[in-house]
Amino acid sequence: MDMRVKETDHTALTDPGRYFIDEPQAFNVHRDLFRDQALFELEMAHVFEAGWVFLCHESQLPNPHDFYTTQLGRTPVVVLRGEDGALRGFVNACPHRGTRLYTARHGTAQVQMCPYHAWCFDSAGHCVKIKDQSQAGYAPGFDGERHDLTPLAHLTSYQGFVFGALRADVPALADYLGDTRFFIDTFAEQSAQGMEILPGEVTYVYRGNWKLQVENTMDIYHLTTVHSTFAKIVQQRGEREASAAGADKVKAVNLGALSGLQAGTYTFPHGHTVFWGSDPLRENRALWAMRDDLLTRGVDAHKVEWMFRPRVLNFFPNIQFVDSACMQLRVIRPLAVDRTEMTMFCLAPRGEPREGRRRRLRQYEDFFNASGIATPDDVACYEDIHAGGLAHANSEWIQGFSRGMQHVVDGPDSHAREIGIRPLESCSGVEVQDETVFRGFYREWRRRLEAATHD
Repeated sequence: MDMRVKETDHTALTDPGRYFIDEPQAFNVHRDLFRDQALFELEMAHVFEAGWVFLCHESQLPNPHDFYTTQLGRTPVVVLRGEDGALRGFVNACPHRGTRLYTARHGTAQVQMCPYHAWCFDSAGHCVKIKDQSQAGYAPGFDGERHDLTPLAHLTSYQGFVFGALRADVPALADYLGDTRFFIDTFAEQSAQGMEILPGEVTYVYRGNWKLQVENTMDIYHLTTVHSTFAKIVQQRGEREASAAGADKVKAVNLGALSGLQAGTYTFPHGHTVFWGSDPLRENRALWAMRDDLLTRGVDAHKVEWMFRPRVLNFFPNIQFVDSACMQLRVIRPLAVDRTEMTMFCLAPRGEPREGRRRRLRQYEDFFNASGIATPDDVACYEDIHAGGLAHANSEWIQGFSRGMQHVVDGPDSHAREIGIRPLESCSGVEVQDETVFRGFYREWRRRLEAATHD
C-alpha cells in the first residue's frame, strides 16, 4: 500500500483521491485535509457554497417581518418571514454597494434600511425606496434594473429545520436527507406542537480545523477518556446533592452505550452519519413524562422507541443533532483552515411539562454548554490535535479509522430493517466504538471535490 502523497498543488486540486487510502481493509486520510489553505478555499466553494446547508429553525422566526441572519459558506444570508407568513432566503447584502443589510442576529423589521445609503427593503426582499431617486440623474435604464435582494437558489424546510443553497443544481432536500429523515422525525415528533429552539445560543471559536468537530461528535471511542471526570462527578452525585445543585444524576446516559450495551452506526448517501446506543435510564429523561401522550396520539411505535435511545446525527457538512440526556443542535462554521466557530442551541418539544423543561435545561448546561463539564475538554483536544498531530514534521497520514472494520456490513442491519431504512453501511455490536462511520463523511468530501475538478 503506497502511503505517499504528492506535494499539494496550492493553485488547483487536480486529484482529490490522492488524499485518501480507501481499500477493503484500510482507510486513511492525509493530514493536508486539516491544514492546507488551498484545500480550505476549495471546501468553501465546493462543499459549503455548492450544496444544501442548514440555516435556522422556523421557531427562530415565529412572526411576520421576523428575520434571522447566518452564513452559507463565506456568503452572509438572511432568512425573512414575510407579511404573508412565508419564509424566504436572500444574500444579506444591499444590491447598491454590497453593504451588509441586516446586522443583528435576529429581530423584526417590516422595512430594513441599508446603513450606508438608506436604500430600503421590505420583509419579502423587495426594494421599496431608493433615497433621493428623483434628483439622482440616473440613466434611463436604471428603472428597468432589478434592485431587490438577491434570493437564494433554494430555501426549504423539513420538520421546521430550514436549509438553503446558493446553487440551483442541488438535489431536492427530501432526496438529500433520504432515510435520515426517520431520525429527524424522532426529534420533531416529540410534541404535537412541534419542536422549538429555546431562547439563547452559545457561540465559541476554537483553534483547529472544522472537520475535527465533525469527527468528535461521531467518535464514541474518546468518551471514557476525555470525559472521565464528568463520569466520576455524575457517579459521586447523590440524589440530595444533585437536587441541591439543580442538576440531575442521569446525564451520563450518553456513556451507557459503552458499558456492555448495544450500539451502532449508519452511513447514508451524501455523507450523513448516525450513531445510536442503548439507554438503561430512559425513565429519567425529560421526555419520559410525555411517553404515554406520544403513544396515545399515534406516533409510530418505532419512532417512540428510538426517541429514548442516545442518537447523534451528522448532516453533511455542518449540522449536528445530539440527543443523549437532552437535545442539542450544533452548527459548524469554518472561519479559516485553523479556526472554527461553533454555535449551540438547546432543542425542546413545545408544551413539555415545567419539570421536564427544568431538567432539560440543567442537563444541557451541565454537559453540553460551553461552560459545562464536557465541551471544554473536547475543545482542548481539537486544539492539541491541530498543534501537535497535524504538524508538518509528523506522519503524513492519520491512523484513526480502523475500529469496527470487522463489524461493518453493506446495507442495513437488523435494526435498520426493523425501522425501514437503508443505509449504505451499518456497524453494530457491543462496545464496538466504531470509527468506520467517518468514512461516509470523507467519501462525500472527496466526491464533491472530484466533481468540481471535472467540471
